[in-house]
Amino acid sequence: MNQHTGYYALIQFCPDPSRHEGVNVGVGLFSPSEKRVLVQIARSNVRIRKVFGNQDWRFVNRAKMSIENQLRSQQFLSVEEFEGYISKRANVMQLTAPRPVRVTDLRTDLDDLFVRLVDVGVVEPKRRINGYLTKKFKEAGVVEMVKRSINIELPEINKSIRVPYGYQNGRFNLIAPVQVDPNPETMMYKIGKSAIEGQLLYERPDPAFGEMRLVVVANFDEQIERSTREFLQKTLDDHFVKFYSFEDLSALMDDIRMSATTHGLPSNGQDRPSGD
Repeated sequence: MNQHTGYYALIQFCPDPSRHEGVNVGVGLFSPSEKRVLVQIARSNVRIRKVFGNQDWRFVNRAKMSIENQLRSQQFLSVEEFEGYISKRANVMQLTAPRPVRVTDLRTDLDDLFVRLVDVGVVEPKRRINGYLTKKFKEAGVVEMVKRSINIELPEINKSIRVPYGYQNGRFNLIAPVQVDPNPETMMYKIGKSAIEGQLLYERPDPAFGEMRLVVVANFDEQIERSTREFLQKTLDDHFVKFYSFEDLSALMDDIRMSATTHGLPSNGQDRPSGD
């Protein structure tokens, strides 16, 4: 992909804007070449509470949602227009002056900025959900029945994927826990990414593991409606991705136990490079 210059602005919660004291709660990344802004907002208010104490959280959440929707609905033709929008804001959600950054992939680079500048000191969602799945596996007594830390190359899209667990049941199942938040853009990105990876994995055997299948274990935000969950599941089904929800993992646990009986326990030694 070609690199180009983008501009990011931190979104800060400032309970008293006149004091110029704020906590980073999100980031917006503007691409002049694509004429659009992508936004990522922290759902947790932990950092706000640590710095400013208890707030009216309904008000804070509404303010975060408002700035997120506003930035998504704006169409800036230049960084000057982006700067002009920022300079006119005067409420509790402030944006810092745009700073240049090299952009290769807008969504990926936004995620990196968010983790580095906003999610500092907070457990990353991927690490948290991986830990939660490990806990569930231990409780069910299946953690020794799965292979750990697997890296698979996808040459078609020039990348690799890494999953925390896998097991053999005729196809090698790569278990990928996914946090599904109500943000529509983030939701589409995560499910779309899983669908593409899942189809590629299903169609191309791996030299070490043979035929494969991606298994998505989704942790849905409580705000996501059942109809949306069913649509996302159908999307993954259409791309050969097996789907489970954290709300009911019994079928997955049963399949792992049955597969361990049929295919034996996996080797978790260094029988192939795990990658980073």
